[in-house]
Amino acid sequence: MNTNNNSGGVSGFVNGGGGFMGGGNGAAQPLTEESVLSLLIVLGSSISLVGLVFAFITYSLFSDLRSLSGTTLMNLLAALFMTQLLYVIGVGGVPDPRVCLSLAGGLHYVRLAALCWLLTMAHHMYHHFRDNLNLVSAAEPTLGKKFFRYSAFAWGFPGILLITSLSIQYHDKAGRLSDMRSLGDLNCWFLDDNAHIYGLLVPSVGIVLTTIIYLIRAAIVARLVISMQIDRRTKHKMRRKRTLQIVLFFKITVLLSTVIVLGALTKFIKSDALWIAFNVGQGMQGIFIAMLVTCNCQVLKIYTKTIKSQRRKRQTANGGYFSSSYGNISGPGTEISKSTSLQLLTWDPTPDAV
Repeated sequence: MNTNNNSGGVSGFVNGGGGFMGGGNGAAQPLTEESVLSLLIVLGSSISLVGLVFAFITYSLFSDLRSLSGTTLMNLLAALFMTQLLYVIGVGGVPDPRVCLSLAGGLHYVRLAALCWLLTMAHHMYHHFRDNLNLVSAAEPTLGKKFFRYSAFAWGFPGILLITSLSIQYHDKAGRLSDMRSLGDLNCWFLDDNAHIYGLLVPSVGIVLTTIIYLIRAAIVARLVISMQIDRRTKHKMRRKRTLQIVLFFKITVLLSTVIVLGALTKFIKSDALWIAFNVGQGMQGIFIAMLVTCNCQVLKIYTKTIKSQRRKRQTANGGYFSSSYGNISGPGTEISKSTSLQLLTWDPTPDAV
């Protein structure tokens, strides 16, 4: 199968010329510009995978982050991780048409799933701002019916859209669904034009616009609630926290939307510059989002408290606060040092939805 119709396009970087360092006859050849860019894309995607894993472990490690908002974010990270993984698998092209179809369908699904989870996060943030009129927020709801509805939408709706896309693909190819030769100019990362437009672009635009609407509504509600605060210090602190949250969601929305827009442009406009920009954005989006969600919240504060509690435990042990029989610590900081539960590492006040 021809994997690239663009001259010098990124989609043929890995397979072009017989690999990074070798030609078709097995002789060693110098690195070309295409192979260097391909190597950078793979390295960027690998860094994104590591960053997403770190962010996922962070939110699953601390009990304070395993709320409804934190769990929805973990699902977003999982969808982005699968996107990056399938992207790395297909970056060099897949010769088998059936594998190519499976890869295209998988990427189609997880891209939409990531956008859907972003929409659920914006929806939850809006309701959180609307229902909490004070800086000290009410307790986060448990993972019950609301999370089940979020999961049914964010994982189920992309499946419906994928079936719709494959149906359109099947119709356009007159029943020869495994014939993926028309994907040659863009590898296996996109379906045909009609399936791509009506199964990915149109739903993505609708999801992104709805997300932006919820962000705008959340900003309006936050402004009204902030204006109701009497204490100037409380008003300033609430404005800062609400602004950070809204800006965080807006940055993630812009980043994911930009990658999809670049992919759509490369689908219909044969340009090496656009193709390289799409691949770089797709490869690096994971690490950018991982940095955003771990640096724009109070995760570092939890880490700091953990380090301080461990240091206090060592200092107490070195000071001789031990029982003569069992060596139990009995000095200052004992309540934290003796506990192995991370539930003691809570915020004061309770954190807002992330």
